[in-house]
Amino acid sequence: MPQSKILVDTNAYLRLARTIRPLLFVPFGDNKYCLYVLPELNKELENRKLQSKFHWVDEEEFADNRKHFPKISKKQKSSIQQTFEYLWNHVQTDLPGPSRVDVMYIAYALELNVPVVTDDQDMTELANEFDTQVMSTLELLKIMLDCGHIDMKTIDGLCDYWRYIADLPANFKFDYDRLFSDPQD
Repeated sequence: MPQSKILVDTNAYLRLARTIRPLLFVPFGDNKYCLYVLPELNKELENRKLQSKFHWVDEEEFADNRKHFPKISKKQKSSIQQTFEYLWNHVQTDLPGPSRVDVMYIAYALELNVPVVTDDQDMTELANEFDTQVMSTLELLKIMLDCGHIDMKTIDGLCDYWRYIADLPANFKFDYDRLFSDPQD
């Protein structure tokens, strides 16, 4: 069975990579889900502000794990670039907010017909406008839990850490209750 690729945006990567190791390029579940980032993420992580806040991203373990990208043909690369230009035009005129890297993720997701994980509301709005598959970080964690790739202790530990550093994903309470609360509570 071929992999079920899922793209992980910068924020989701930064929220998950230190806890779920290795995060990327490790198939899990019957559907062989496999998480990927784009090369643009590595460029984005070179930003000094991000490097000081997330010093660990340059450690060999994480840098090596981010060397695996979705394989694309020349034709797909051309289509992705055209889609990116169209989407970027739309962002410039109608939906300021998403960054160039955000738009590139949406272009890849559209052209490869794969979901993208993001908690960025501007990026989610753009994805929804163009019928792109999008899921929150918590929805990805639910898939991982259902596949036995992680356990509830890991999810609760991550959520406690996000609370501690004041970095809860958008719609956190609603998504957490919807995905992880026992309906009999």
